[in-house]
Amino acid sequence: MRQRRLFGVLATAVAVITLATACSSSKISSDSTGTSGADGYAMAEAASLPAAIQEIKDRGKLTWGVKFDQPLMGLRNPASGEIEGFDAEMGRLVALRIFGSDDPSKLEFVETISANREQYLNSGKIDMLAATYTISDVRKEIVDFAGPYFEAGQDILTKKDDTSISGLSDLSGKKVCVTVGSNSLTNLQELNPEADISAPLKAYADCALAVRNGTYDALSTDNVILLGYLSNSPDAFRVVGDPFTSEPYGIAFAHGSPELRSFVNETLELARENGDWVKAYAKTIGEADPDVPTQPAVAPY
Repeated sequence: MRQRRLFGVLATAVAVITLATACSSSKISSDSTGTSGADGYAMAEAASLPAAIQEIKDRGKLTWGVKFDQPLMGLRNPASGEIEGFDAEMGRLVALRIFGSDDPSKLEFVETISANREQYLNSGKIDMLAATYTISDVRKEIVDFAGPYFEAGQDILTKKDDTSISGLSDLSGKKVCVTVGSNSLTNLQELNPEADISAPLKAYADCALAVRNGTYDALSTDNVILLGYLSNSPDAFRVVGDPFTSEPYGIAFAHGSPELRSFVNETLELARENGDWVKAYAKTIGEADPDVPTQPAVAPY
């Protein structure tokens, strides 16, 4: 099972992170308004564009929602201010196909959290988003999805010295941090209603800090998100490593956006064929888990 394998390398993940930080010559280069380097992607400008994508091109900028507090997936680097992570790389690939350019003015990253994803999309504040956003039938009634582009699974993070939690059932009676509007909150309500999730927070970074200082017993969300926090603070945290859901991530749009959906699905298929998806993984999640998974098959609807 892919979700289990993601944490099968945790014994070496810290060493990989240290080595990558010290030796890597392929760093993600971006800022809050876009990217300044495509780092060898093969994605080429599309020969023709549907009207909804042509409108973005004529405007001269793609606005891409992404989280800014999730190591490996979507993070504003605290030292450089750059936007890093696999979700951000998906935005770079789409922008390359629209504009044929890695000009930073062509791609604007907008911080988007779980609680405002649908609002930002349907109000037009952003064109698209990749923000660890699980595709579900309920959400398809509110927004449109392309993908999936990655599959995760919900797991549990605790303080390193807390051995009282080894699985989902052990969350009964524990104070568990989840975020407002997240699938993780809904999953726990259904799968372990005895877990205390009565005080969700706005951001996963806040949850990680709250577990670290003992305000909460655990943080439960997708394993790839937890891997990021563990990799950053291996002496502080422990991850159970027993995922209990499947979380297919989608790139989302305002509801009723068939042209955007089709264009991005095509882009994901091209990224499979030309190796760009693997390159995006290697420079982000792969710094903690070098075992490259199979790209999930696109599921048009």
